[in-house]
Amino acid sequence: MQPGARIGLMSKDDFEPPSAAMMVWEATAQAMQAKYEAFPGFDQVKIDLLFIADEATLRRIHDAATHAPFAEIKTKVRRRDILLYVVTPRQDLLNLGYGEFLESLGLVFMGTCR
Repeated sequence: MQPGARIGLMSKDDFEPPSAAMMVWEATAQAMQAKYEAFPGFDQVKIDLLFIADEATLRRIHDAATHAPFAEIKTKVRRRDILLYVVTPRQDLLNLGYGEFLESLGLVFMGTCR
C-alpha cells in the first residue's frame, strides 16, 4: 500500500460517535503504523476502509496465540462476522494500492475486466 493508506478497525459494541474509538493502521514510507483515534462518524472519518467486529473477534485477532491473524480476518470477513465498509472511492483505493489487499481477503474488487 502507498503512504497515506488508512484502515480502521473498531468494535460494533462501541460504535457511537464521538465516544467510539478505532484502531487505525496507516501506511508510511517506512512501514505500517498503528494508533487509536476517535471515530467521528462516517461523514467525517479519515480512513479508506473500516472493519467492524464484535469484541470476541477483536480479542481473537489480537491474541498472541492466534498464529495467523490475517487469515482470521479473511475468514471472518467471508462469513460476515466482520463487516467491511469501503469509505474511499474505488479509483482512489486503486491509487493507494488496495487492489491486492482486497483480493487477498477474497473480495472481488476489480471485477472480471481489468
